[in-house]
Amino acid sequence: MKKKLHILAVDDEPATGESIAYALEAPHREIVVAKDGNDALAKIAKEEFDVVITDHRMPRSGGLELVRKLRQRNYDGRIVVLSAYLSPDNIGTYEELAVDEIVAKPFDFEELRDIITGLEEEV
Repeated sequence: MKKKLHILAVDDEPATGESIAYALEAPHREIVVAKDGNDALAKIAKEEFDVVITDHRMPRSGGLELVRKLRQRNYDGRIVVLSAYLSPDNIGTYEELAVDEIVAKPFDFEELRDIITGLEEEV
């Protein structure tokens, strides 16, 4: 039996977070939604996640700040960044922080499912 994959979807737009959860839903996955980086860190403090999918641009605490804090805490799970607003500098910083995937918004849910399936095999 497959290990249950724990995924945290972080997006300030509730509909986007719920859409990601719906698109990735499967019996061997548990998906939790957070509204920003601060909310994500609070959830990560209570529960382990294999994959964090985060939006880049969010109020209070964005994706870049979240990824930096995860790396400072030695988070060793997979990280996927979703955004329509990434400058070349942002992309370079995410690459330096060793995120697994960067996906442009609007994204195709099938593409996201394929990415998670690929990461799932590595976890």
